[in-house]
Parts: sequence; structure tokens; C-alpha cells
Amino acid sequence: MIYLYCRVSTRNQKLDRQIENGLREYPTAKVYKEKYTGTKLEERKELQNLLKVVKPKDTIVFDSVSRMSRDAESGFKLYKELFEKGVELVFLKEPHININDNGKKRHCFY
Repeated sequence: MIYLYCRVSTRNQKLDRQIENGLREYPTAKVYKEKYTGTKLEERKELQNLLKVVKPKDTIVFDSVSRMSRDAESGFKLYKELFEKGVELVFLKEPHININDNGKKRHCFY
């Protein structure tokens, strides 16, 4: 299963642009979206819902790594947890940190 997670934290940011970017590359992705979220991962209801259903070999697509996490410590922790669970991660703007098993790239920085 492929999931697309989109998030904006201010009124100036565009949720539609993230959705369009993700669906252009992954048209069958199930979209999870949030507006005006807090800074902590636990405050993001839709992200928490997504993390409850994602399984090994599933893929989560983010427009950018900043949409996954706002700070390095919690972002790295989540990245590592998903890597160890066998979840593929795609960052459209930072493909050099993608985690995938489809033979194209696989990176891990810990």
C-alpha cells in the first residue's frame, strides 16, 4: 500500500501543492492530510492514524522531509523506527534519503 502524508503548519503554506506533487508520482496513494499542526509528532492526529495502519513493505510518501518532522531528533527517531519496521519512505524533494527496496536506492544513515 502507498500512503501520501501532507501537512501544513501555517495558513501561508499550500496543502494542495503537496497533494498534487505526491499524486503525480504516486497516483494510487491514499492521502492523509493535516492543517496547522503542532510541532510534536504526537500532536498530529492523521500522522498517528497513518502510523497505526502502515505495515512492512508499505510506502509513505512525503513532499519533503520537513513534512515528516520539524526537528532532527524526532524525525530521526521516526525514520529509524519506520526503517526497522520495513516501511519504505519517499521524500520527493530529498530523494537521497529515501528508504526503498525496489532496487533503485536504499539509504540508511545510522
